[in-house]
Formats: sequence, C-alpha cells, structure tokens
Amino acid sequence: MNPRFDSPDDESGIAVIDPVGSNRVALYTPGSVSPEPADTDGFVYPVSAARRFVTSEIRFRYAVQVSVRRSDGAYLCDLDPVTNREFDDGEYLLEVTGPVKMYLRVPSSISTERTDDGLRFEFGGDVEVELGARLPHNTPAATITVPDAPAAAMDAISTFGSALKTTSPERSWPTLRGHPPRIERGDELAIPDELDAPDTGITIHVPATYEHVLPVAPLAYYLGARVVPGDPPRLTTTDGFTHRLGEGDEFGDEVARLLKRVYVLDCATRGEGFHPVELPARRAVESVADLDFATLYDAPPVERLPTYLSVPETVAEEVKPTWGRVTYARPVAESLELLPYAVYDLSIVRAKAATPDAPATVGANDTTGEDALSSFKRRSDLADLGLPSESGERAAGVPDPDEYVPLPEADALERAWIGDGTPVHGTKLHAAAFRHERTESTDGVIEVTVVCNDEEMREEWDAVSDVYGARDEVPFEVDCRFGVTTDELRTLLAADRDLFHFIGHVDGRGLACSDGLLDAETVDETGATTILLNACRSHDQGVSLVEAGARAAIVSWGDVGNSGAVEVGETFAQLLNYGFAVGSALAIVEEYTSIGRHYVAVGDPSVAVAQCEDGTPSLCEFDSDSDATSHTEGVRVRMTSYPSAEFAVGTVVHSYLRDGEEGLYTVPGSKRFENTVEEMREGFGNDPGPILVDDELRWTDEWFDGE
Repeated sequence: MNPRFDSPDDESGIAVIDPVGSNRVALYTPGSVSPEPADTDGFVYPVSAARRFVTSEIRFRYAVQVSVRRSDGAYLCDLDPVTNREFDDGEYLLEVTGPVKMYLRVPSSISTERTDDGLRFEFGGDVEVELGARLPHNTPAATITVPDAPAAAMDAISTFGSALKTTSPERSWPTLRGHPPRIERGDELAIPDELDAPDTGITIHVPATYEHVLPVAPLAYYLGARVVPGDPPRLTTTDGFTHRLGEGDEFGDEVARLLKRVYVLDCATRGEGFHPVELPARRAVESVADLDFATLYDAPPVERLPTYLSVPETVAEEVKPTWGRVTYARPVAESLELLPYAVYDLSIVRAKAATPDAPATVGANDTTGEDALSSFKRRSDLADLGLPSESGERAAGVPDPDEYVPLPEADALERAWIGDGTPVHGTKLHAAAFRHERTESTDGVIEVTVVCNDEEMREEWDAVSDVYGARDEVPFEVDCRFGVTTDELRTLLAADRDLFHFIGHVDGRGLACSDGLLDAETVDETGATTILLNACRSHDQGVSLVEAGARAAIVSWGDVGNSGAVEVGETFAQLLNYGFAVGSALAIVEEYTSIGRHYVAVGDPSVAVAQCEDGTPSLCEFDSDSDATSHTEGVRVRMTSYPSAEFAVGTVVHSYLRDGEEGLYTVPGSKRFENTVEEMREGFGNDPGPILVDDELRWTDEWFDGE
C-alpha cells in the first residue's frame, strides 16, 4: 500500500495520506501548487511514492520532528522545538518524522522558524521541491505453516529476523524493523523460500517446550538469531561466546533483561550512524563502561553482542528503559498464531498457564467504585426497558468466573494475554482482529459514530459528542444518533467507521434498541475498526463484533454504575480522540478512573482511532511537591510517551518542553523537566492533552483555564 497525495481542506498545499491508518500530514504553501509524479530513487532512503512542486515556503501547523541532511544523506542537525536556524544555499534533504515518513529534497537556502503552532521553512525564492513518502512495513509479508510441535515452532521463529531491514544498531529504529511472517497451524512445516533470515552467527538454545520457545521469540527476532533445541538454555555465537539464559523462573526474567539490555546499547551505539545525536542511553552507558562506539557500530553482530554483554548490568538500571507491553501467553500451540504480532510490537513475552481465578468486584484503585456501582446500573436485566428478561448463561454476556485470567503486575505500560480465557486487566489478543483486511480510507477523515439508546445515559452522549472531532488539524466526521432501532443499528455497524461508540444496555443476547435486541452474533460484518461498548457485561457482544470485522473492542466484564460509566466513556473518548492506541488508553483508564478496572479490550491493542498532533501520545505528570499554580516559578513535570503504530519502540521524541539534546528521549519512555506554567501552555499548543495533577487525570485546556 502506497501513500496518497491530496490537497488540504482549508488552505493551499499538499496532504500526504496513509490510506490504511487514516493518518495524514499537511504541508501548507503560500499559494496553490500542482504536484506532479517524481522519481522515487533520488531520496537516499527508500520511499514508495513521490511528488514535485514549486513553492517558496512550506509550513507545518503542528509538531513534527525534522532532521536536516545534505542531499547525499550526510547528517547536519535535528531541529529542536524552539530554535530558528539558517542554512546557506545548497541541496538539502529534510527528513520529517510524523504519522507518515517523509523526505523533502530542497535545492535552496533554508530559513526555519518555530511558530506558536508548528514549523515554517522559507526558501530562497520559488524552487522545485521533491516530496517522497513511505508507509511502515506493519503487516506480515508471508505465511509460515507450522505443525503442533515446539521444534517446528523454533524453525518458524528462526525466520522472524528476515523482517529486519538491518542487523546493525539501527534496528533499534522502528522503521528498520519490519513485521515477522504470519503463522498458521497445519500438518507440515512450510516456510516460503523468499524468507531470507540474516546469518548473524547467533543461536539461541532452549528446551523444545512452548514454555521456553514463546518467550525467546522477540529476542530471536531482534537479534536475527536461530532458535534450536538445547539444554541448558543459552545463547551462543559462531566465535565461541556463550551466555546462559537461566532456568526455571529465572529463564523468563533473563530473556527479558537481555532484550532490554541489547536494545539500550543499540540506542547508545546508533548515534554513530544515520542520526548522530546523544541520547540519555549513551550518557548512561558511558557512566559505567568505556566503549568504542564507532568500532561497535561497524562490527558484525557476532562481535558486537559479546561486547554488549560485557557491559555491567547496572547500565539497564541507569537507563531504566520503559517497556511498552508485556504479553503473557498460554504455552500451547494455539498461541503461535498471535506470536508474530506481539513480537512486531517488541513486547516482552512471558509463558503463563491460564490459572482460573474469579476477578475482584472492585479494582484496587477503585476508591469510588462501590458508590458508582450502587447507582443506576447499565445492567443486563432489560425488563425495565420493556424488553424480555432472561436468566442463564446466555444472558450473562460475560465469561464464567473460572475463565478469567489474572495477569501479574508488569514493568511496562500495558499488559496483554494470548490464550483461552479473559484477562482481568489489559487486552486479550484475538486472532480474528489480525486476519481482517485493513480497509482503505478514501479521504483520510476520521469517521466516528456515537449511539445512545437510553435517555438516562444522555449525559455521556452529550459529553463524548463534544469531544470527538475537537481537533484543529485532524479532520473528523462525527455521526451522533439517539434511540436507534435494531435495523438502524445493524446498518450503522456495517458502515466503514474508525470508531463506533455505543452507550446503553447490553446483555449476552444483544444490544438494546428501541424495538428490541440486536445480537452481535447475527451481524455478518462490521466496518468499524474500533468498538467501544460502554454498558454492563458487554464482553461477549464485543468479541462477536471483533469476529465480524472490528480490530479492537473495549468492553466491560461486569456491571457498571451509570455515573462511573459516564466518567469512563468520556475519558476513553478524550484519550482516543487525542491519539492514544486502544491498549494505552485502557491502561490509563484502568489506573485513573473510578471503575476503569471493570473494562478490558479484545483484539489488537495497537489500533488507534486518530493520529496524535504532538507526534507521540504523552501523559504529563506534575511532581506532587511542585507549585502547579505559579506562572513564573519552575514546575517539575514528568513526560511519559506511549508507543503508537507511527511512533513505535525506539522512536526519538524531542519534547516541546526542552530544546537541544536535553529534550531527547526514546519511545516509550519518560523524562523529567522543569518549566513554568506559561512555557507549558505554549508547549502543549491548541489541542488539549492529558495531565496528572495530584494523581488525578485532567486535561490541559480545563486546567490552564481553571488555575
């Protein structure tokens, strides 16, 4: 799938559109332009489509990260969020990191100016600019058939490294890591000939059990390593190096530590390459080890890895890498189908038996949960609506108590589960979500449908109707309906939408409508990418909608009180509208709303409804002892950036709260800054963003206006 080019809706310029992800980046020009097809070979870096046009200026009306290079790709500098720059007459390549990766070839002098809402480039007159763009390799390019045997699974996982664009430290950049091949179960092992795994000289030896095979998959992918049967578990190289991976409970911990350690050292070393900037990881490594990074950068993997592992383990403690997701997987053959998707996200994978355990009624953080649940419930008993009441398993709408799986607390932003049963917290990866073809958007507009089918829940309908589409730069089309019939609801579910948000009553027999129940099991196809069913016991209906075509569904596994559900629904709407992926939004809702731990997600946790104007969706937290009311005194804040499809693990964030290398860190990750409130107001821009004040989730627009 190639990017498309169009015109911005409101001004002259050119819009670059990701037709699958519904992402778009607009470049504004002083006058109208007539883009024509251009050669894709002249950009040094790979691009899949290109246009040329004449202009004297280009403006971005939102935060973008730009690296300035010479026409041959030689690095000059990164543009920080506050400094204006001048470049003499020459030929330049501007590398723009955003929802779509872009390169601008400019044969001219360049002046850059940071504006209140973005970035402006002024050239030395009218010049012909060439614009190239590429989309990420974020879907499997081949399929491997694997029989139900751990040794065969090892052969399949050994091909995952074929998706890497490089085995150098540059693999820590997400755009240089492609998607591992798809796995399907069958009678015989069948690996397509075109899967060319790199010969790195690195081998991982583990016992031929799923308990050992599943956890090493992300490490094998990232290292480009082969996986073979062997005991004790260890990593070896063709040069004779051996590193033990531990046994028993220590095995999973050591595999996770090793992946994090190699990734951190890659981030430190890659500063010798395409992007010679000094990240915090580089300074942390230099504080505990004396390494020749230039030599390491050029060394083959078989030589680089032993040097990495000679660095004291304290380097990871110094850097404290934030990890995006830990995925727990049942150690059975059925888990293999979803393994490539967890690996692509560079998730830590942990083998875990599905230990039955009934979930608690109220989560540990639900300080107001009992009050919320004692209020009017969005319960599964629909008799009050004049609809037939029915008891029994079918009406329950949720799994049996012994089908719930408690997931351990994890050192990551999110948790996920692969296997039978439903996690009490986090996302259940569902194979159907990853099989669906990704539909192509015609215009890059974010399309949202909101349906409310109960007058007593109108408060949430009113609130979220105002939230969706409240963005300056991202075009939305929001369709709000009230009191729809079963036929109307079926039609709305079938339409191609980015998000379908339902507010009302649900039980295992269906979604309540003005004339009866619509059972999601009878919905042959849904065009909605993401579903939010904000109702009691909506789990089973959400699963059916994922099986019918949705890529993710946010559902409840119990009764939810109306006041708590309003809070949850509005918070989900704000987070999804801002640009958080489903899994990240769920993690925040679980932690910072009164009954958020009554909700889970089913499907693909990486699905996002809208792109984030700030680049990476971030959560800003004030230190508890900071004076958050002072405009002139420094306020200490911690900015945590969450991964997204466009800005995955390894992306560099240049915070708008600091300039130069002080403001750099990697995604996912956190960094502390000290700023005045006025500086923060300017940094956040026009679109409201989430902040934590005294451990309470708030939004910048209301907080700045109310302080």
